[in-house]
Amino acid sequence: MKLIITLSLLFFVITPLHAQDEERQDINKGDKVEEEIWSLEEDYISYFGEANHDAILSLYHSQFLGWPDSRNHPLGKISAAKFLEKNYPGPIQVNLQISREDIRILGDIAITHYLLHTSWIDDEGVEQKRESRLTHTWIKEDSQWKILGGMSNNK
Repeated sequence: MKLIITLSLLFFVITPLHAQDEERQDINKGDKVEEEIWSLEEDYISYFGEANHDAILSLYHSQFLGWPDSRNHPLGKISAAKFLEKNYPGPIQVNLQISREDIRILGDIAITHYLLHTSWIDDEGVEQKRESRLTHTWIKEDSQWKILGGMSNNK
């Protein structure tokens, strides 16, 4: 009888500890995924300054749909490639900085919201600034995070 009571007590003590350990692992995994996605966002934004169209397009999902603030309608991946060639023909001297606002991750889907602070010197030598809101929906495609959809808006 003592053995049964001892085993029962151990079960009730160890089971919650094991559950807490699993929860900690899930939280740590979530933090790792968040940082991976934010790192991809940083890379994505830097590619615009470099006019690295191939790198930008490599982050788009095969079924990408995005709506830049400068367009009247959303763009698919092929139209986005043309948009990049026209609007970002070469590297530009610009300072691009992200302010992370929030992120949600559900399995293989993530949504990011951030502010993009842009500053540059215009042709008259005057510093110009712009702030935009960006939203991206990321999804795993072939085990890699890709942007399925996005939208930007001047703040």
